[in-house]
Amino acid sequence: MRALSGKSPGPVGAMRGVSLIELMVTIFVLAILTAVAVPSFRAVMSRSSVANAINSLSADMQFARGQAASQHRFVSLCRSTTGTSCQEAKSDPYNYDVGWIVYSYDVTSAGANQPFKNDGSMQLLRYTTGMTNVSVRGKDGLIFTFNQTGEFVTSAGRTTLSFVACPRKAGLPTTETGTNTTGIQGSLLTLRASGSIVVVPLPLTSSCYA
Repeated sequence: MRALSGKSPGPVGAMRGVSLIELMVTIFVLAILTAVAVPSFRAVMSRSSVANAINSLSADMQFARGQAASQHRFVSLCRSTTGTSCQEAKSDPYNYDVGWIVYSYDVTSAGANQPFKNDGSMQLLRYTTGMTNVSVRGKDGLIFTFNQTGEFVTSAGRTTLSFVACPRKAGLPTTETGTNTTGIQGSLLTLRASGSIVVVPLPLTSSCYA
């Protein structure tokens, strides 16, 4: 009869731990992947912010134009930080990323581009709140209006309006303008006298001012 050896059978092939070199290689690879992924993710988020901003402005303009034609009233859009009044910008920055409102009112001898009054004589149609990480600059910061046929109400020196949206670094105030760079390009919106709206990529040689 053979004596027992006293050794436990154990699994076939002993398990071993991860060496220090293998751990360092793994950490190094993860660091490289992170360095590549984080800037790409930020670029995607910046492009998304620009697209959302310019699409929101374009959609509200289209809405205002349609409401003007269907209601046979003036429909105006103005900068607004409160949602209950207009804050026109008479000097730069003409920043629309602070928010804006769309409202309608009767066509009277007072004419177009009347500031919103919360007294029952005007109807608030939409309020778009302020935006972060994107700058939206207008050609000016004044009220603009669509008439009963959906046309942009023009005036001397104001036959078209342009707006530029660009990505802006997180944490910067709305008074700061974004940047227009390769891979994170801005967008240019043009409102024509007919009321039509055209959106195109902002040329890389252009600044983020409208």
